[in-house]
Amino acid sequence: MKTAEEHFILAEKHKMEGHLSESVQEYKEMLTIYPESIPALMNLANINYMLGYIKKAVKSYKKVLELKPNFSYALYRLGVAYYRSAQFRKAIKIFKKIINMDSELYMAYNWLGLCYYHVGKGKKSIKAYAKLLKKAPEPTIVNYHQAIALKAEGDYDKAILRLEQLIKKHPDHVSAHYHLGLAYLRKHKPFVALEIFKKVIEFDPEHKGASEKIAYITEAPPL
Repeated sequence: MKTAEEHFILAEKHKMEGHLSESVQEYKEMLTIYPESIPALMNLANINYMLGYIKKAVKSYKKVLELKPNFSYALYRLGVAYYRSAQFRKAIKIFKKIINMDSELYMAYNWLGLCYYHVGKGKKSIKAYAKLLKKAPEPTIVNYHQAIALKAEGDYDKAILRLEQLIKKHPDHVSAHYHLGLAYLRKHKPFVALEIFKKVIEFDPEHKGASEKIAYITEAPPL
């Protein structure tokens, strides 16, 4: 019979080798011996999340938080799991709690912005991204998400500015090009949008959205 430590070592070995189901089994067996092992519970939760077993991951994250209520990383992972299962309002509460704890997990602002976007609170979404960009101005994904939120709120000029700045740094960012084209289309500049959508097709010849927009503009340009 293995000790808790032996189960942990074997679980880590399986995880490193990509044998995630075997790793899960070892962590489960370890927890029968040492049910309050926070490292085992966290690793089990993270692996279940990777495997797509979100409900199981949530259960383990909650168990960790029963044992260590202000463990910010467990809260963060729980919030992400709620987001992935489209429980956006629960996720919002979690990410706001992390932010109020003055945690170093700044990406909580990014997830908060995404959650607000999905529940139709665009202005709050934009504010969340803006706060993150003050703390960490470089993340490409944050600049991108903020631009999408601005576009959704109808602030096309700011969205265009953000997207053009992003493309300047990352000229092959296909989604940024596509949303830039959409923003120009919404501003009733179809032929500017057309050239951008053509650029998207250069990067991704099978991009359905860009192909549809090119056909739409070419056949019936909006007024």
